[in-house]
Amino acid sequence: MKLNFEKNTFFTKLIFRFLVITMIVILIFGFSVITYFKTFFVEQKEAQINKNSKAVIDYLADSKAEDNKQEIVNWLSIIGELNDGHAWLINEQGVLEFSYPYSFDEERTFSGYETIFEGNTISREVNTEDFELTMLFVGMPVKYQDEVIAGLLVFTPIDEINSIIEHIVGIMIYISLTALVFILFVSYYFSRSLANPLHNMGLVAARISQGEYGKKVEIKEKGASKEIKLLSESINLMSGKLEQTIKSLAEEKNKLKHVLSGMEEGIVAVNSSGRIILTNQSAESLFNFEEDIRDKEISEVKLYPEVTEVFEQIISKEKAAQEQLIISKEDTNQYYLVHFTAIRLEDDSFWGGVAIFHDISERYRFEKLQREFVANVSHELKSPLSSIRGSVEILLDGIIENPEEKREYLKMILRESNSLSHLIDETLTLAEIDAGGVELNKDQLQIKELFENLKVFFKNIKKDGQSLQIEVDPGLKVRANREKLRQVLVNLLSNSVKYSAETGRIKLKAEREKAQIRFSVADNGVGIPDSEQKNIWERFYKVDKARTPGDRSSGLGLAIVKQIVKEHQGEVFLESSEGEGSTFSFTIPAAEA
Repeated sequence: MKLNFEKNTFFTKLIFRFLVITMIVILIFGFSVITYFKTFFVEQKEAQINKNSKAVIDYLADSKAEDNKQEIVNWLSIIGELNDGHAWLINEQGVLEFSYPYSFDEERTFSGYETIFEGNTISREVNTEDFELTMLFVGMPVKYQDEVIAGLLVFTPIDEINSIIEHIVGIMIYISLTALVFILFVSYYFSRSLANPLHNMGLVAARISQGEYGKKVEIKEKGASKEIKLLSESINLMSGKLEQTIKSLAEEKNKLKHVLSGMEEGIVAVNSSGRIILTNQSAESLFNFEEDIRDKEISEVKLYPEVTEVFEQIISKEKAAQEQLIISKEDTNQYYLVHFTAIRLEDDSFWGGVAIFHDISERYRFEKLQREFVANVSHELKSPLSSIRGSVEILLDGIIENPEEKREYLKMILRESNSLSHLIDETLTLAEIDAGGVELNKDQLQIKELFENLKVFFKNIKKDGQSLQIEVDPGLKVRANREKLRQVLVNLLSNSVKYSAETGRIKLKAEREKAQIRFSVADNGVGIPDSEQKNIWERFYKVDKARTPGDRSSGLGLAIVKQIVKEHQGEVFLESSEGEGSTFSFTIPAAEA
């Protein structure tokens, strides 16, 4: 991993801190060493001055007490020569009286003389106009009979000391630069051993945050610390567990998603504040959601008013409930049973709830058809029974004496009895099919031959002016039960004849569609309204009794057709336009299939 010296990086800051600490240590150490050596040399020089001066200071004191000026000057010269410097003598007022190697014309007063005349020795570095170089000054009292009578001032140059100190400073600078270069290399490799693994950990953490779970931290530096290795192992372990956890969550999420998307019931989940947190495809299709509605409040979403009201009531009650809704959709009423289950946390606080919308429209329609079935059966049985009973009562009462009229009543009784028998037969046929008691003995049938036999039947039931057109390939064969297939075609032809005009044209056709044979019966009759087409195959269902000309219809013909076709592993179809005619068709497997 390549590291750079960008600002605010851990690597840059670490090296910078190493260098700063090293510089501070070197400066403190160098300053301390230089100060120590300078102090040492100055103290040595001061001790030497004291030693050299004290050897003759007693003689100087005697000369001063005797006021022998010549001897005073001689002793000062000796002291100056011994210390390679200057020697001055001041009186009790701090005024300079004698000096070596030269005297001053003007009067000079020395400040700080009081300390000397108190019997103390003083020393310091001085840099005055009297000397070209920096001098070490040592002031000491001159005592005679334990009384300070004068002050001896000795000035000696310290250029040698400064030269030595400068040489030491040069050595220290050289050592410092060498140490800085060495520290720079050491700090670079040490910082890299720390920063490089941390940099890798940061990249891995960033990739994990972007969804690349399972990434591992690789430490290639040999000098990585134990803590860094422990941290990298912890991150790798966390990454692995996070990958497993996310994978498990993704699998559970996918399972939940597929379960929810595969459910026919619409599901909408909300939290306690009424915000939507989950929906499935059935709910989106039910309410025609065009965008993601999650995190939106129920009141913001364009739902049916009945649904919004149910949600608000259920959330306010914070408990499970069940409601039945009637929603007007596409000009029809749809019936939904809504189950709402409250979601509670471990502390039994209400967190939200899930509403399940179960479409019971088909069940409601089926129950309605059942009720209509019972009513239709009762009606279809009652009408012929009433006619038979009335005719029998008339004949028994002897009201009719004419044999011809009696014969007509008996014919009507026979006709109604046949009608009842036909109705019962059709009902029993449906019941037998529903119970699975019909055994279809299938044979290989020539469709053209079957259609030719139907011409005779058509001639017997057709109206004057009606015509039948047959269209079939001579080679088409189908495997089916002859009588049942003929019954299906007879029922369809009968309906076409019944609902077509006197000059209606009826077309009977069979064609191949892959492994299926499609039979169709088309007419140009009155047609069937769109709203009625989905119920046309139900039992006892009649589009409009006023549209049925003359003959009574039981409403079971198309239901029998559907069941027989279904028993042949086929499907039924209807194409119709009101006022333009209808095409009833069905498919069953071909003989080869």
